[in-house]
Parts: sequence; C-alpha cells; structure tokens
Amino acid sequence: MQQIPRPEYPRPQFVRGGWENLNGEWEFSFDQPVFDRKILVPFCYQSELSGIHDETDHLHVFYRRKFTVPAGGMKEKRLMIHFGAVDYEARVWVNGKLAGTHQGGNLAFSFDITELVSDGENTVTVQATDSQSQAQPRGKQSWRGEHFGCWYTPTTGIWQTVWLEYLPEAYIKYAKFTPDVDRLEAGAEVYVSSDTPATVSAVATIERNGSEVVLARAELLCRHGYGKGKFCFDDDGVKMWDDLLWSPKKPNLIRVKLTLEESGDQADTYFGMRKISYAGGNILLNNEVLYQRLILDQGYWKESLLTPPSDEAIRKDLELTLAMGFNGARKHQKIEDPRYYYWADKMGVLVWGEMPSTYEFSSTAQRNTLSEMTEFVESHYNHPSIITWVPVNESWGVSRILSETQQQNFAKGLYYTVKSLDPTRLISINDGWEQLSDGDFCAIHDYKLFPDNLDKYDDMDKLLSGAMEHRQAYADGDGYRAGQPVLMTEYGGIAFDFSVNQEGEAFWGYYGAVKSEKEFLDRLVPINRMLMESGKFCGYCYTQLTDVMQEVNGLLTMDREPKLPLETLYKIFTGSQL
Repeated sequence: MQQIPRPEYPRPQFVRGGWENLNGEWEFSFDQPVFDRKILVPFCYQSELSGIHDETDHLHVFYRRKFTVPAGGMKEKRLMIHFGAVDYEARVWVNGKLAGTHQGGNLAFSFDITELVSDGENTVTVQATDSQSQAQPRGKQSWRGEHFGCWYTPTTGIWQTVWLEYLPEAYIKYAKFTPDVDRLEAGAEVYVSSDTPATVSAVATIERNGSEVVLARAELLCRHGYGKGKFCFDDDGVKMWDDLLWSPKKPNLIRVKLTLEESGDQADTYFGMRKISYAGGNILLNNEVLYQRLILDQGYWKESLLTPPSDEAIRKDLELTLAMGFNGARKHQKIEDPRYYYWADKMGVLVWGEMPSTYEFSSTAQRNTLSEMTEFVESHYNHPSIITWVPVNESWGVSRILSETQQQNFAKGLYYTVKSLDPTRLISINDGWEQLSDGDFCAIHDYKLFPDNLDKYDDMDKLLSGAMEHRQAYADGDGYRAGQPVLMTEYGGIAFDFSVNQEGEAFWGYYGAVKSEKEFLDRLVPINRMLMESGKFCGYCYTQLTDVMQEVNGLLTMDREPKLPLETLYKIFTGSQL
C-alpha cells in the first residue's frame, strides 16, 4: 500500500476528529480531462515529488480520484471537502456535479458536498487554471516561462493537502481570539453554521508542570451564526510573564476546547497572549523592548518547490533558523503551509506574514491582492508567532508609487483595511523603499551595505530623507515620522563563488560573490556589529535562509546544508562576535 504523503492533520489551528486525507495518487492530465497520467498530490506537476516533473506551462490541468463514504455514514452529518491551496483558479465536481469554484492560489477553501455524495464510491474531479498573468498574486513564481534573477519555477494546481471532514448538521465554523495583555484578558468570537440561537462553551487551558490547568471559561451565545464573549485570566497563582504570555523564550499556548451544545460538535484550537507595539523608537513585545533578528525565508524545496516535502522538513527549517541565531523569519512572498505557523507558534519563532506580489497595477490586480490579503489576515489571526503584516514589498505591483497618488492610495488602503481587520499587529506598507509614512515603522533594504561604507548611516536624518541603495526611502509627499522604529529588513545576500550550476545556468547573486569563509566573515561581521550596536536599528532581516535554484545567497544550500559552521553563524547573528 502506497504511503500517503503529508499524512499529518493539515489544519492544526482548528482540530476535530472525523477526517480523511485525500493526498496520494490521483489521475491527472494536461489541457483536457483525459486523465492519461498519474500525479502524487499535494505536489504540483512541476516538482520532482509529483512524479511528473515537467516545467512546461499549461493553462489548465485536471485531477480525478475516488473516495468512499461508509454505508450510513452521512446520517445526520455534513461532509466538507477541503483544499489547502490550489494555484490559481479551481473548479471542483463531485460525481459530475459542480461543488464550487475558487480563485486565489495561496489559501485554503472548502465546499459542502453533502448533497452530492452517496454511500459507497464517489468521484471528485478538479480543474485548475493558471497562467502567467501578472495580475495574479504570484510572489516568486516566474511569469516568463523560465526562472530568472530571483524568481523561480511556478506552481500550478493543487499544492497543499486535500481532505474530507465529517461534521454534524450544526457545527462550529471558526473561532477568533484577541489578546489584551494589559488587562489580562482575551476577546473570544465564534462563528457557527446555524442561524438559530446556539450556545458554544469555551474552556481555556494551559500546560503547567506537565499538567493541564483550566484558566478560564466562557459561554458564547450565537445569534445568526455569530457570538462573542471574553476570557478573564485571574492572576491568582499565575506568574503572568512566565506562565501565561507568549514570547520566543516562553512560547506558551492557551488551548481552547469549543463545544456547540445543541449538536455536541467539538473543536480544539489555541492562541497566544502576546502584545506587539511600538513606542519611543522601539518595537515592544509584551511591553518590553524587542530586537528582531530575522532571516528572509523563501520557503522553496528542491524536490517539491512551494510545498514542504514533509512536516519534518518544516520543523527542520525552523530549528536551523534558531540554531543560526535568529529569533524570527520573514516569509518572503509566500503564504506558508499552515503547519509552518503552527510549529513557529510552538517553538517561539517570530514571523512576518507577507503577501505575494502581483507585478502590474490594474483593477484586477488590486482586487486580487485585496481579496487574498484579507483572507490571509482572517485565516491566520490566531497565530501568536505572526507579529507583522507586509502587504507590499519593494513597490512590486505598484511600480509608480513614488509619485502616483492612485498607487499610494491603494497601498494606504491595504494598510488601513488590514489595520481594521487586525489592530493587534504591526504593518510595513511597502517594505524596502518608497515607503508611506502611515506605516508603523521604517523598513530599509540595502544590499550595497559594505564594511567600507557603514558611515552613510551616521546621519540617519539625511539618509531617510533621501535614497537608500538606489531608491528613495519614502514616496513623494511622505517622510519619516519622528519616533518610528527603523529596521534593516533586507541586506547581505552574500553569494559564494559559483559560476554555473550543473545544467550550465549562470548563478545569480547581489553585488559579487565571496571566494572563502574568511572573505564572507570579513564582509558580514562589521555590518552586523553596526546594526546591533549602533542603537539606530530595532532589528534586521538577513537575506537569506537557503539557496533557491539559480539564487545562491543562502546561508544554507537548497538541500539545507550549512555553508559555514552553525556555531559561527550563531555568534554573528546574536552579536557575540567572533
């Protein structure tokens, strides 16, 4: 019997029993539904692990497989089919009848297929439509038919887990928790499938000394499918900073068991009590100064592209991130597999959630970005590890933001939309340059930062009112606001000296490569010392975690092999210099 790839529960933020993993071998075809091939889901056809490994672009691809509903299995139940992500548009049929459609390549969606199935064997068919359109939020996926510069092989079709879930007639759809560290309480909101009045009981617990301790209870009365309440955490017997709050040093997670009393439906979820804010030029975590040591992480694997090859691979990347001295990661141009954020929550890794970019400015691109950015924020709201949202990077998709009011207004609109959906996190509106002063901090990209030109940061006022690297720090009419924290959110990107890869393709990197470990250290150590000791920066983000295809700026190879000893990198990136 073939082993199911990615067999772990795919939605760790909202767990319930009664599910079936549909990963594994599906029938597959290009262009027309003739199903003349086999593919291993959830890996895209461009990847090695899919069993196809064909990088040719196809507008349409088709999938088909059978699944079995047990006899009597649908009595007083609903059946949902869930897709972790399908790039870019999906149409889903069950037993030849349309179950639903979805647009957007980065986030999960579901269809209720109760009325389309019968006891015994059933068939699900999926059509995925993808293109080279620059109006799609595509992130680092190339639109030229080949990978180039720092853009890589695209992903088409199913690229995250597909699964079935059996539910009662009335069930809990989603829960949302808003921590208030200063008041030692958390707002609780819950959404249910029933429009009739229903009550959800919520029990919040935390693990202490190997035992589960009940912290608070709440009864949420739902009307028209929505209810809200509050957890109040009595500080009697709780050492707040050590036992309750979430931080990299103590990643405490508050588990919540939800029960819909009318149907008995149960779901287990969690959140973290943590506060991210800024004041006096500093970023604060739980009201204490936080210095962020981030790594830029593209989230690509040689054998599986955007799809993590295993749950262990996700955890390994986070373990390596910590082992090199970083306390967080900026997931660059990728909305990651849900289990990445789960492991970051558990391991205490800070995360910046970044929206994959479009590469044109049009009404279609604006709608697509706004739609997926909204879904991103709403679906990942409960993850304590995510502390910053990045809706736009380096003016990608808004190439005239420097001077055009319309593009500036769009970026500001993203900022205020996200801020209204989530007032608990910080936002970098246009990370890198041509920024807008509405943002919560100043984020600088400077790959021309070398040991012999560090003095350009002596006069920060002059720098922030002018250009960094080669683009203006702020858009016309905007500027640095006194007291905003300043971070160096991309720098380094130091490539080692490889001329061509095995296929004869030239490698790509920033401003020349180094030829030895000594040359690497001579270049990096003085820069990091300035960033950490000058008092001018609240954090940094080094480029990058791994090599990706032709881009060789990683601290690790694409196979996750360190280019320098981990102990050496740890000393550099924590400030305990060599």
